[in-house]
Amino acid sequence: MSALLITLRDIALLRTPAYEQFRDRKDAMKRGVLILLACFLLAGGVSSAVTFVQGVRVVDVEDADRLSQEFQRSMELWQQTTPQQDETSQLFMEQFSDFFLHGMRIGLAIDSLETPLPRGLARWFQALGGWVTGALVQLGAFLGYAIWVLLVARLMGGNGGVDRFLGLTALFAIPNLLSIFMPIPCVGPFLAFVGWLWGVVVYVKAVQVSQRLDLGRALLAAILPALILAVIVMIVVFMGILAIVVAAGQA
Repeated sequence: MSALLITLRDIALLRTPAYEQFRDRKDAMKRGVLILLACFLLAGGVSSAVTFVQGVRVVDVEDADRLSQEFQRSMELWQQTTPQQDETSQLFMEQFSDFFLHGMRIGLAIDSLETPLPRGLARWFQALGGWVTGALVQLGAFLGYAIWVLLVARLMGGNGGVDRFLGLTALFAIPNLLSIFMPIPCVGPFLAFVGWLWGVVVYVKAVQVSQRLDLGRALLAAILPALILAVIVMIVVFMGILAIVVAAGQA
């Protein structure tokens, strides 16, 4: 166990011998995917616990009044920053405010209804389901993206096995453990972002070692699928906006 922890530490520190040692293991894929799942579960455990605690706590009348007052202050501040509004905009904001307040009251009334299961038990199952589902969704996203990265790497001359590739690139989840601190205001999101960047660097290094590529081709193989996906999304969004503008012009 201590040897594995030392290897994972060296991988996080981008030491090439540790990557090569893990790549050459016969159980590299199985161990890598298990480490990936463990990291996702650990990272999501804190958020799930916070969600559970917030879900169990019953919102009382004072909390509802406080939320209502904060919302009204926000609306007043927004109106002060944009003093020149036409009648249509003012009517829309008034209706939006009324709908929001009515919706909040309805939500509070629904939340206070009796349930077949105790509130804590029901919210515990809900948090547990979200925790496990979140980890499985992240695993699916990792596998889906890895297929395209492997395809690009092979086109660039990569010659590593699929199992070695998946096992090694799965270790990008190790630095992402910093997302455990996400619920902490200000510092948490910053640490999570640092962990994400660190994970990207580990991923590129894993592609390089597993496919025996130079750094430039490994970097291109790792980011090219994301760039292509971003371009496709922008084209779809642009076509959608264009279609809306054309339809509005013809109306």
